[in-house]
Formats: sequence, C-alpha cells, structure tokens
Amino acid sequence: MLKLIKFEFMRKKMVFLIAGALTVLGQLFAMFQYYKLDETVRNYAGEEIFTIFMSFTIFGFGLLYFIDLILLIKDDLFKQEGYMLFMTPHNGYKILGSKLIFALLEGFIIAVVYLALAYLNVNMMGMGPIDFRMPEFDVAWIELIVKGLFLGVIMLIEFALTVYLSFALFKSLFTNARFKGLITFGIFIVINMVKGQIVELIGKVFGRSFESIHLNASGAMLEAANSAMTLGIGATLVSAIILFFATGYLLENRINL
Repeated sequence: MLKLIKFEFMRKKMVFLIAGALTVLGQLFAMFQYYKLDETVRNYAGEEIFTIFMSFTIFGFGLLYFIDLILLIKDDLFKQEGYMLFMTPHNGYKILGSKLIFALLEGFIIAVVYLALAYLNVNMMGMGPIDFRMPEFDVAWIELIVKGLFLGVIMLIEFALTVYLSFALFKSLFTNARFKGLITFGIFIVINMVKGQIVELIGKVFGRSFESIHLNASGAMLEAANSAMTLGIGATLVSAIILFFATGYLLENRINL
C-alpha cells in the first residue's frame, strides 16, 4: 500500500508545484500591498490585508482539495490511465485504502501550510506574536472539541467514499450510458438520501440527534452534546465502513474498465 500512496504523490506533484507557486505569488503580492502602505496606517490596514489574503487562500486550498478529492478516483475509472492501476497485483480494497490515506495526508499538509502562512503573516504584519497558551477548558469541553475534530475527519472520509461509490456504481451499471455526469450525480444524491434516512432512524432509536443539541455552559448540555457527538461518530464510522467495503467490492469484482 505504501507504494500506491507514493504513486499518488508522484502523479500529483505538478498540482502541488502549481499550488505552491500560486501561494508564493499570493504571499508576495500581500506583502507588497502591506509594505507599500505608510507606516502610520500599516497596523490598521494590515489586518484587512491579512484577512483578505487568508480568506482567498483558504477558499483556494479548499476548492483545490475538493476537486482533487473527486478526481482522485474519477481519473482512474474514466480515463485510460486507470487500466495500469487496476492491472497491478493490488486488490480493490488496497487501491481504495491508499487513496483515502493519500486524501487524509493531503488534507493534513494543506492544514499545516495554511496555519504556517497564518502564523507568518500575523508576525510579519505586526499582529503577533501569537499566544499559544491553551485556554482553560472544562474536561467536558476538551472531550467535545476532540470528538468534533475526530468527527470532522471521519465525515471527510465518508464524503470521499460516497463520491467513490457513486463512480463505482456508474461504472458497474451504466458503463455505456450517456450523460455519465448527470447519472453519477443522481446516484450520489440517492446514496445521501438513503444515508439520511438511516441516520434519522438511528436518532429515533436512541431518542436524540446532534442537530437537536443547543450548546451552552451548563454541564447537562455539555454532557448531552458529548453523547450526541459520540452517536454521530458511531453512525458516521459505520457508514464509512459500509461504503468502503461496498466500493472496494465493486472495484475488485464489478468494474468494467
């Protein structure tokens, strides 16, 4: 699997180089706009330049990541280069697993780069230094934050798997059909509707849902929020596992390239 992950990085290196070059150009432009200002107004205008630059950066990073997440398996299923990948001795589950690991690593790299840019610009534009001391949180708040981060990662994986299953189902059932984009999107919508019904059913069984929780400082509400978050993690994790094995099975046995 390590070779498959390395393969994904190698074939995406041009995308990384272009994204890096555009980020550097954006950084240079932001610094040019900052240093051309008169020193008497830099502190005031610097925050505005910082906000605009970082907003454009996170939008660009997010859009690039979203598109790359989709193309990660689309190109292999709908372009001729996919033949080479699926002719390797690796089974569909390994191929799918390597793509998910790559997607998580890519997301982690993007997050680190963005935070590094934020730290750099805060200090260069006179808004630093950043205080890294952790604020004092109740144990329940810390538990809620950790669960929220973990849920975010699982939701990202589940979203990617939903997209991949949509592509795999199309290639399995509608290989020669026209309007492949529209059909694949329809499959994606149907899968999400089914998932929504399952989540709603789970919520009714346990008598609670994450959406029904209104957070405040009270211990009772935090306890309820933590409980609902645990339910969300469990439901999303089960959904991701089902999607993984369903997609892996189709890639291994049903795909007609």
